[in-house]
Amino acid sequence: MTVAELEGAWAAIEVPSQISALGGRRPAGDAPEGVLVALDHHGNRHLLVEALPDSRSPSTRAVKGLTVEIADLQVGDRPVRSYFDMACTEPSLNRNFANVAVEIIDRLGAEGGDPRLLLERTFSRWRWFWGSPGGDLSDTEAVGLFAELWFLEHWIGPVSGASIATWTGPARDRHDFKCPTASVEVKGTRARSDGSATHRITNLDQLAAPETGSLYLFSLRVSPDPIGGNSLKKSVDRLRGQLAERPEELHALEDRLALAGYAVAASDSYDAPLRVAAEELFEVGEGFPRLTPGTFPEGPPAGVDNITYTLDLAACGNWRIATKPTDPAAETLRSALLEATH
Repeated sequence: MTVAELEGAWAAIEVPSQISALGGRRPAGDAPEGVLVALDHHGNRHLLVEALPDSRSPSTRAVKGLTVEIADLQVGDRPVRSYFDMACTEPSLNRNFANVAVEIIDRLGAEGGDPRLLLERTFSRWRWFWGSPGGDLSDTEAVGLFAELWFLEHWIGPVSGASIATWTGPARDRHDFKCPTASVEVKGTRARSDGSATHRITNLDQLAAPETGSLYLFSLRVSPDPIGGNSLKKSVDRLRGQLAERPEELHALEDRLALAGYAVAASDSYDAPLRVAAEELFEVGEGFPRLTPGTFPEGPPAGVDNITYTLDLAACGNWRIATKPTDPAAETLRSALLEATH
């Protein structure tokens, strides 16, 4: 089942003119028996899942624009039946609702069992994204977020509550990952045809030494590739899947994704396939090419503000300490980040 198929099913339903009436139909594709999509007389979208005998309403936290209940309903000319009724009462959140509904339908088909328990688990995972409009990540921001998730998964991973606790970038912290003994600034960029790599440093603090510990720069270069096995959406889906049975850690991850501006409703726009062309870790120490507040001990020249600059990695080779997560320097950094959270 795809979001487009589900959107098409709702679009094909005529809005009922009668108060309290529901117009509905089975979704297209291979949706399991007992699942209907419906519209009420306000035009609000509903997903109906036939309930087992003696079922009770799912235990879900109230969220804006979403209602979940169990009720005896008549849909069109169909007989009255007991359904779990999930309704989106905020049209601006219809796209989010469609994504949630697709996951519910797919999981019902794959897992079966008690729909109530499945609904509780699904809404628990999705509630952190529910009210997040997001969807306005620029290409540069999307590549940057992909780089942070790549570092989280491959250079600190496997993903856990401890590794997520080190990820401070979405909260607009000074550096993207930090602990008392180490801070990491993560930069992602698209690879150039000539093999060169540059990163835009957006303020003087980004490569300034942290208050405690050492500073590292992680650089990730990606290229569009029709057969590439990576994308921002795939990274998010993979990490969420790894934490599916650990709801508290999953919520911590999703909270940061929402802060970073990632919107599930726009996730299809983040699914362009990518190939990772290079990954490098640098220790930002004495002599590293950078501008910091210390470069201007008396402050920038009068009239100069919001200083940004381009860092050419060709000049940083002397400070490169790792090119893969299994290199000794990378393992040492990983241990430092994780040990600090215990």
